[in-house]
Amino acid sequence: MRFKGQSALITGAASGIGRATALRLLAEDCMVACLDVDENGLRTLAAEFDRLSGNADATRSADEESRLITVKGSIAAAEDVERFVWLAKNSFGRIDFLFNNAGVEFVSALEQTNEADWDAVFDVNMKGTFLMSKAVMPHLREVGGGVIVNNASDAGLRGIRMNAAYSSSKAGIVHLTRSMALDYGQYNIRTNCICPGCIKTPLCERFNAEVGAAHGISGAQALQEFVDANIPMLRVGLPDEVASVVAFLFSEDAKYVSGAIIPIDGGLTAGL
Repeated sequence: MRFKGQSALITGAASGIGRATALRLLAEDCMVACLDVDENGLRTLAAEFDRLSGNADATRSADEESRLITVKGSIAAAEDVERFVWLAKNSFGRIDFLFNNAGVEFVSALEQTNEADWDAVFDVNMKGTFLMSKAVMPHLREVGGGVIVNNASDAGLRGIRMNAAYSSSKAGIVHLTRSMALDYGQYNIRTNCICPGCIKTPLCERFNAEVGAAHGISGAQALQEFVDANIPMLRVGLPDEVASVVAFLFSEDAKYVSGAIIPIDGGLTAGL
């Protein structure tokens, strides 16, 4: 197993890409700490880990109990971030990886975006990524290095209509990733950024429902029209397909990869 004896922190782990990544790392013997505002989703994640571990009665062995912790909290709140990092370090004894995955969407053009909406998007997407990364840096240096993967979006690579705050926040994550790679490479801390396109997640479903509503169609129709017109592979991606890239970036197979910005989008951002 690639990650035996190592630990990862994952934000936004209750569903979608975060959930898939947590289960992928747990399957490879990693210790995983999960943070999300969705407490029910975290319970479902823990139940799925129990099921995959063969614990139909939801009773884990001591080893299994020690490999997964779930914490309710928001990355936009510094106190929640500090508590989460402390609990992970206290439970696992070390921190090796961080997946800054949590994020919120907001569909609106600039003039229809008020200050509170703007701040809410940036508090989670940008400030939350900053707070988590800053909190784990001392622990990564303590163990001689580690890996941070930030989740931006195809929206961070190109402009998207009706997406002023969201796209701006995701573009910020792309450049924050580059700054972190430059500043902390000397400590053997690698920082990379993934930019998923249309992935089958609750966030994608909400996003397309809002886009569809603005055009008087269903979210499913809005998504299908977008896929047909823009994605060369003509399909939506799956959370597991993103999780496999995150696991690769955490692994020794990617030990000379830092500062990379990696689209995972079926060719969406390759060009017109």
